[in-house]
Amino acid sequence: MKNVRVSVRAVCYRDNALLLAEHRDERGLWYILPGGGVQHNETLDQAFDRELLEETGGKAKMGDILFVREVLADRLDTNYLPAHLHQIEMFVEATEFEIVAEPAEFDKDQIGFVWMPLEKLDELLFFPKAMVQSFQNKSFDKIYQGHIR
Repeated sequence: MKNVRVSVRAVCYRDNALLLAEHRDERGLWYILPGGGVQHNETLDQAFDRELLEETGGKAKMGDILFVREVLADRLDTNYLPAHLHQIEMFVEATEFEIVAEPAEFDKDQIGFVWMPLEKLDELLFFPKAMVQSFQNKSFDKIYQGHIR
């Protein structure tokens, strides 16, 4: 049996922009919200702090869970996720963001981070694509969003 991975992602708005981790690979540029896996014996808020610092050099106040989604790699038509990945992602509100250091450790293919204007989200290779309208409206209609891409 494979383990289920839990991750936490920061949803951080500034004016009409969203903080995104920027990546580049053979597909070109692509974007996700900063965050990542919760390590053994680490709480969600500790993982939130660590991941933000690693990927952006920033700190923020962790707010409420906005929504949860599930990723099952074996049910997606992609070669870009690890085989058999089953991940539960918690997207949490991030407020009072400030840069406090240089980013400590970019993820694979990460080249930086950007404040992306909300109106540009639907033009990007952005994950989770199914949530673009919710991010643009700053409105999440239910907590569990299911298995989405």
